[in-house]
Amino acid sequence: MTKLWLIWKDPKERRRYKIGVLEKDNDGFIFQYVDPELNIAKEAGFDYYPGFEDTNKIYKNKELFFNIENRLPNKKRPDYLDILNAYNLDFDSDSMTILKATKGRLITDTYEFVEPFDTKKISFDIAGTRHCKDIEKCKNDIVVNDKLSLELNPDNISDPFAIKVILEKNGEKYHIGYVPRYYSKELTELLNSGTEYSALVQSLNFDSVYNDEDVSAYVKLIFKD
Repeated sequence: MTKLWLIWKDPKERRRYKIGVLEKDNDGFIFQYVDPELNIAKEAGFDYYPGFEDTNKIYKNKELFFNIENRLPNKKRPDYLDILNAYNLDFDSDSMTILKATKGRLITDTYEFVEPFDTKKISFDIAGTRHCKDIEKCKNDIVVNDKLSLELNPDNISDPFAIKVILEKNGEKYHIGYVPRYYSKELTELLNSGTEYSALVQSLNFDSVYNDEDVSAYVKLIFKD
């Protein structure tokens, strides 16, 4: 079974909420909303994902739901193969694989589909870069494969499980953003348990059309015996 989380980002506060789960099994696709984040998101202004108006219903379909499939790159685009190549996909990649790679992002809304938290490895776009002035100080020096460290930030008023992403370069420390909120609680628990990890910059994009996603980091967590 393949599973992805549906994330909604409040367009005003920029806070992310895990509001639903999309699953694929041998019988097709299943989508359902999930608490408690759904109710918290509703208080922040979320209504429903287009096409899934009933937040209590479990939706099922043999094929990927049209209201999700239309978030994938259009196969009629002249640069379609280039898009697949950029995401390390191939022409035979199925819809769920493409959705996982592209996250189904559109510049017209603030939804994205992300992989569930994995205790072996996770990858994410660093959140909150717009609030970190250190980005401007180090953006000309940061490169792919730079090592990152994670620093718990329990005094953060927006998220008690907030985790800072820190770059150490040329003898200086730079706070360049945060772990996305939808991973912060589970990752905080692992860090508090003393779990060893490796965090590296996987890719860079300072011209992204998606706010708060200038740096993509790949994080690998290694358990102690």
